[in-house]
Amino acid sequence: MSGIRLLHTQADKAAFAGAIAGKPFFRSLLGRDLQLWADNPGAATKLYVLPRAALALSGRSAQLCGPVEDWEELTLFLRFAGVEKLVADRPVPLPLRGQLHLFGLEAGQSLPLAAPPADLTLDRAPAIGAVAEMAFPGEENAARRDAFYSETCTAVAHGLARVWALRAADGCLVSMVGAYAMANGEAYLATGETVPERRGQGIGGWLIPALANALAAEGWQVTLLCEEKRCRFYTRLGFRPLGGYGQYRLPEPRQDQKEEP
Repeated sequence: MSGIRLLHTQADKAAFAGAIAGKPFFRSLLGRDLQLWADNPGAATKLYVLPRAALALSGRSAQLCGPVEDWEELTLFLRFAGVEKLVADRPVPLPLRGQLHLFGLEAGQSLPLAAPPADLTLDRAPAIGAVAEMAFPGEENAARRDAFYSETCTAVAHGLARVWALRAADGCLVSMVGAYAMANGEAYLATGETVPERRGQGIGGWLIPALANALAAEGWQVTLLCEEKRCRFYTRLGFRPLGGYGQYRLPEPRQDQKEEP
């Protein structure tokens, strides 16, 4: 695969950084990955540079930022790597799974914030193990939970992520959200969750803008991606729409291609 190169040199890293510069979501997520994993060959997240693009692979997901000259080569590579879904910063010749909508809050601005839930306590540094259990409960999610725990612990330890949570009087987590990628002046929010029995009470609707406001006050541009069904929620909270990206699926190879490497 001559056009796809695993990051090795400083020139590779500079090319990768150049490809994601100025691209919301990609500059934070892939910028974090560049700092954490570029010099760690054993990391689960693999980073690659193409002639004019940056590519990150983690499990069955991938993110691509920049134009691709040889889609046949890249598609074969992604299939060989076991990738099932790809988020790209521009339309690509793959089947579309759906559109992801980008929302943001500019540095120095703030969202309207109601009074905090009276029966809950804000925890600005919850144990990541408890957060992982809440985000990916059950034995069927064990692999995803372990990967999330390891990645988030590393990112938090390096100042590249931040997690907030709300606790009930008994100490149990009720709601949580995190800025899981903080790099290049941008903080990307994701994995917001509230326990089922407390949903619909405005708890997440307080916690998410509370963390966003705190980050924006520190000078971060805050971003998040969501599916169409969540757009109304984030619009109501006051986040500004910034466009979006496509999420694509890797099609099964044809019968005459299945034996190819």
